[in-house]
Amino acid sequence: MQSPLRYSLQPTAVSWAIMIVILALCWVGLKHASPPFPRPASSLVSEFSSARAMRYLRSIAQKAHPTGTTENDKVRNYLVTELKALGLEPQIQSAFAINNQGKQRTVGYVNNILVRIPGSHSGKALLLAAHYDSTHTGPGAADDGASVAAILETLRALKNLPRLQNDLICLFSDGEEAGLLGAEAFVAEHPWAKGLGLALNFEYRGNSGPVVMFETSPKNGNLIKGLANTPHPLGNSLMYEVYKRLPNDTDMSVFKRTGIAGMNYAAIEGYISYHTQLDRPELMQEASLQHLGETMLNLVQYFGHADLDDLQTSDCIYFDFPVLGLVSYPVSWVRPLCIGLTALFSAVLTLGIRRGQLRAKKMMAGALVFILLVVLLALMCQLLWLFILSLNPQYETLLQGDTYNSYWYLLAFVTLVITAFGVVQARIIAWISPLEFTCGAMSVWLLLLIASSIALPGASFLFLWPLAPALLATALLFWADTRPVKLVIMIAGVSPGILMLTPFIKALFVGLTANQIGLVMIFLTLFLGLLTPLLDLLMRTRLVPPALVLTGICSLLTAEFNAGFDAEHPRPNHLFYAQNAVTNHAFWLSRDTSLDEWTRTFFPSTSAKRHVPEIFGEQSQAYWVGTAPALPLPAPTITVLSDHIQSGNREISIQITSLRHAPELQLSVEGVRVLGSKIENRIFSENPDPAWKMKGVGFSEKPLNVALTVEANSPFKIRVIDFSYELPNTPFPPRPPDMIPQPFGFSDTTAVTTQTNFN
Repeated sequence: MQSPLRYSLQPTAVSWAIMIVILALCWVGLKHASPPFPRPASSLVSEFSSARAMRYLRSIAQKAHPTGTTENDKVRNYLVTELKALGLEPQIQSAFAINNQGKQRTVGYVNNILVRIPGSHSGKALLLAAHYDSTHTGPGAADDGASVAAILETLRALKNLPRLQNDLICLFSDGEEAGLLGAEAFVAEHPWAKGLGLALNFEYRGNSGPVVMFETSPKNGNLIKGLANTPHPLGNSLMYEVYKRLPNDTDMSVFKRTGIAGMNYAAIEGYISYHTQLDRPELMQEASLQHLGETMLNLVQYFGHADLDDLQTSDCIYFDFPVLGLVSYPVSWVRPLCIGLTALFSAVLTLGIRRGQLRAKKMMAGALVFILLVVLLALMCQLLWLFILSLNPQYETLLQGDTYNSYWYLLAFVTLVITAFGVVQARIIAWISPLEFTCGAMSVWLLLLIASSIALPGASFLFLWPLAPALLATALLFWADTRPVKLVIMIAGVSPGILMLTPFIKALFVGLTANQIGLVMIFLTLFLGLLTPLLDLLMRTRLVPPALVLTGICSLLTAEFNAGFDAEHPRPNHLFYAQNAVTNHAFWLSRDTSLDEWTRTFFPSTSAKRHVPEIFGEQSQAYWVGTAPALPLPAPTITVLSDHIQSGNREISIQITSLRHAPELQLSVEGVRVLGSKIENRIFSENPDPAWKMKGVGFSEKPLNVALTVEANSPFKIRVIDFSYELPNTPFPPRPPDMIPQPFGFSDTTAVTTQTNFN
């Protein structure tokens, strides 16, 4: 059967022209999703300059500064000094906060920094928020020093701009890394929180890349208008659909929980630096900071003059698109658009069948083959990645699948999938025409559109807008009578999809990392189905398939040649010291999957991981365990203030003090259900809990007071561990320069545990 999509355009020049056009469209899409160029310190005083912001950042992120440490105090004092130098009057909110919403229940004393710039009219205020604390494993240049520096530079620029109508409040929160404690303290206790109309929160999950808006509050139509007003808006409603189903939290979670409208921004590239010693100012991408600052300044100017008393309106579907900027429309349009596209698809099929260009059974067969191809290629990619991991066991130490050479792997997978799809497609269209196979692929796209329109409306745009122009182009091909016109129509039909999906696939890879490469490649394979006619032409050109294969192989080899570690690409590893003050036994502990040449020196006779009830009780995870020298470290004290039976339950009050002035405490109750608890005379838990535990920060200079209600007549124990953020001085060799502490999980801490038994 002759198809209007198949014709004898064979010249190599035409195929290479198609390749150049496709690559150019990919470049435009990727360029659109890149941060703007940095601006020098000589920029206009009313503009945001990343160079000026970097001056702040270099002071903020000199060292790690987690909550409760002297370095945290130094950063806070520096910020207060800089705010006063801008002519502002900062205030410190010192408060005790509780976050018992998630699995990691945390309490602590925090010190927020707040400043307010009065507007020209009364009404609700606009909040800019970023946290100034870091983790103990990294200096926090990007997370979240860059956002703090951007607020300072924004405040400086605002001095040279017309006065805002709304009050502007800036919150530099403390204790975000410990459990959103600063935000909890602000919304619970500070009077300014009650007058907020909108919160804009800024974060980093890496140290580079563009800043995207990934989360909004419900009924976000007016918020999306503000996003569209920024010079380089990036974000889409699918990100929020995915994010709200994840267990992740930022300070925005607290604001939204209290009913404050808001938007959350972050840059996510360079994930391998997240919470590590690589999160330093000199490794921070300045262009990313520039994008953050431009976005922040424009949002402040837009919402600083907007009516914040009632921002809620209908929810929007939104996405960024090259040249057009931010495209948005009400959620109520999703189903009518879906119905309209379904009608167009039916019309195209009817027209194709009537003109003898389409056989329904062949199209259905094409759809089934296409689904099978999508699944098989995704599975192939996932298996290939597992094979790569087997060749590079060192990748197990890297953060959640990201690698220093990850983009080489992405290029390799993309080219190899295109090649494999093209080769299989060439066999398929020997018995199914390109039109029938393309329409089969379109039917799969239409089913995904229908499903997303019903179950996940925020994702519907991803299937609607690449499919719609491709369908229109297919319809026009029935009337096109010259080969050049047909070629132009085909390219025009897939161009919007290329522009949209190229940056999307890259962003999806960055977000999911190579560990989920199969899922990423599903979207690439889906789009290749719409590219069938053009891909058919390219794959029939003698040099294109070998060029794709060569590119894929070279990319894989380049990735493999750069798979090792050095001082610029250090290997993370996990090690900490723990001592049981009751038995006076001490241990080196590591949760790494396997030991490297440095950590192995701490575990010379260890052959397997084991649980460590000596330190963590019966809830202990498995660690590599090695004998360590006992050190003269004072244990935290547990002082029983009261212990009596009331209403059939046992009421116990204790006071815990870290004699080492450690910034972090962990408390657990073993052997009995805790029916209720109070921390510092505030309710912490009210439901029975057989595995009660909590983390506390900021108690280095003050005791922690805990009241527990437990079942009577049951013996139990209370375990306390205090953590200081460094390894002890021992004769063991220091970590080599090509290694860094693993983020998360007590790496590079010294822990001392004690317990009190209750009969």
